[in-house]
Amino acid sequence: MSILEPPGPDLLKLPVTRPVSDQVRTSEPGPGPFPGIRKPFRSLWWLVHISFGAICLILILAVFAAIPGLNLLTLGYMLDGQRRVALSGRLRDGFPLMKLAPRLGVVAIFTLLFLIPVRLLSTMCNAALIVRGGTDVSSDGLLLGLTILKTVTAMHLILAIMNGGTVGCFLRPIRNVRRIGKALVDRTFASERQHWIVEVWGILRPAYHFMLGLKAVLGAFLWLAIPTSLLVAYSAPGRVAPGFAVLSFLGGLLLVLVAGWLPALQVQQAVSGRFMDIFRLRIARSMIRNSPVAWLFASVVLYAMTLPLYLAKIRLLPSDAFLVLTPVFIVAIYPSRILIAKAFHRSQSREQSAGFGFRWIARLLAFPLLALYVLFLFLTPTISELGRAAPLENHAFMSPVPYGQWGK
Repeated sequence: MSILEPPGPDLLKLPVTRPVSDQVRTSEPGPGPFPGIRKPFRSLWWLVHISFGAICLILILAVFAAIPGLNLLTLGYMLDGQRRVALSGRLRDGFPLMKLAPRLGVVAIFTLLFLIPVRLLSTMCNAALIVRGGTDVSSDGLLLGLTILKTVTAMHLILAIMNGGTVGCFLRPIRNVRRIGKALVDRTFASERQHWIVEVWGILRPAYHFMLGLKAVLGAFLWLAIPTSLLVAYSAPGRVAPGFAVLSFLGGLLLVLVAGWLPALQVQQAVSGRFMDIFRLRIARSMIRNSPVAWLFASVVLYAMTLPLYLAKIRLLPSDAFLVLTPVFIVAIYPSRILIAKAFHRSQSREQSAGFGFRWIARLLAFPLLALYVLFLFLTPTISELGRAAPLENHAFMSPVPYGQWGK
């Protein structure tokens, strides 16, 4: 399987044989299934694990989204979640990184905690060298102690991560040494770590998710370029002639149609993996025809959640201050996209169209709501320091972070 191909529906069941060992094993990623109400303590721990994983997932995606270029990874991971929900219909399948996010969060937190003593001792050494000029015996002792502390800390962190990166691995260094030693003696060290690495890499798949996000952005750009350019024609300085107003009105009508189709088309593109499927209008029309109520609800939620994100465009923020807002973008966009995928699955699993009344009621309700969204986009140049570029950064389809604001 190529790293650019979409993974199968059962990604984690990889054809890797893992040696059986009673004492030496790395922990599987993910919180596992819900233990049930008959096991209250395990269920409580499972809920804590899920909550911690959700926070870590948001932070991981926010970090990717805050880096130009890597923001396509964030979009790719969200699209992969949509693909899974569109295939299975289960909302819980829309967060594949939840299997790995808690573990990455534990590794990051304990790594930072164990580096605090190193940082403090390093500060003391620098101060001693400045004050005493490095000629004092105590300065040499501090430098030796710093070297030893760095070595011990690095070895402990490496062994803890190699044993699975759980909380217990960071708090029980002696057990880590015993496990590694046992695995080396039994000659299972390489195969066990290889299995865990392959499993983790099967979840991450950066090349596949990057291309998934890139294709979605390019496809959305091709759909949005002409309508959005026409929409902002009348809002440009000096363009007050009636002809520009007609162009903006025409662009608004086109953008209303695109706003109704494009969410389903992006899901279809993610499911098939083919770039040109984003232009298959039959898929979007079947979604509106088979599940009009679900389509209307998911679309309204998606566009309603994007409206607050435009408030950050009123005044340009410094890049370091804007990083704080990045998790808000993820929280607003990710669940909305999953609802779109759920509606997509519902429409594709139905063989017959919905009733005539439901279809037309949904369309009649959707048109003014989508028109209000387009009107908001038309007015954003008047309230944003970005000017005409503000509507071009469409958070519902493009990157979850508006990079036009990084100019300050």
